[in-house]
Amino acid sequence: MNKAVQWISITAGCIAVFVGLRMLPVESCEFLHYGKFVDANGVIEGCGYEETEFFDLTKLRFPILVELVPDRDPVAGEPVFFTLMLKTTTGRAIDYDDIAVTHTERLHALIVDESMEDYQHIHPQPGGPRGHYHFEMTPNKSGEYRMYLDFIPLTNSRRTLLSAKFNVGGDGPERQPRVSSAAMASTVSSWGGHEFELAIKGDSLRTGKDFEMELRRVEQGDSAPKFEPVMGAFAHLVAFDEGGRGFVHLHPMNPFIQEQDPFRPDMRFQMRLNEPGYYRVWAQLRIEGEDVFLPFDLYLES
Repeated sequence: MNKAVQWISITAGCIAVFVGLRMLPVESCEFLHYGKFVDANGVIEGCGYEETEFFDLTKLRFPILVELVPDRDPVAGEPVFFTLMLKTTTGRAIDYDDIAVTHTERLHALIVDESMEDYQHIHPQPGGPRGHYHFEMTPNKSGEYRMYLDFIPLTNSRRTLLSAKFNVGGDGPERQPRVSSAAMASTVSSWGGHEFELAIKGDSLRTGKDFEMELRRVEQGDSAPKFEPVMGAFAHLVAFDEGGRGFVHLHPMNPFIQEQDPFRPDMRFQMRLNEPGYYRVWAQLRIEGEDVFLPFDLYLES
């Protein structure tokens, strides 16, 4: 009788542990993100505004499969139409309505070539059978491209990060030389006659420590451009590593844009990188109705 009671207790305990683990918010907005913002209809409009870490997709696994099929062989400088298919490992299609709205969109595709000189942020749209999506892009470089998907299925509220690759033929523009060994405290990028600086606060960049960055326009005496919200923020930063392991997607430390001056918005960010080496940082802005992508370079010491 005692043995029977022991077996029942052990079995009940195992079941309780299993249920508890299943209920943990793995890769969810609440788990990975430190803050989320929900609109009046209960839709998650944005989350992760205090998130700082790099996602290494060689170490993360999700029970969703991704397939990416172009309508023809991609060639640098020519538009190509892609079909994207999402399904669980059990074969269930991930439909558009099954995905939560985050940062004003349901599905985010961060696409970058192997030199990290061509970055495009695209939002695939549904089309065809369930779980099928479409988008068009014009790759500007030849060689291998990586696509990182970022979305939250409503079925489990778990943030999902996936990756896929495709190759682009043709010559494409010549690649620019990269940063070599010197750690950089700030970088400058230009657009439309304006210069923008990604200023790093502190003495140097080191791995394993949060550091603060500020994206700001360098004053040049002319009138300041007007910034407009893009995906619910005045700026987004995305950083890629040279080895193609993954990415970090940053949002301003101050997510409340209503009270900010659109000519001088608060564009401070925090980031933590755990591996030394070269990183390309892309800032995405919308200035006077035009989408703007600004590249910056960082080199981290160990």
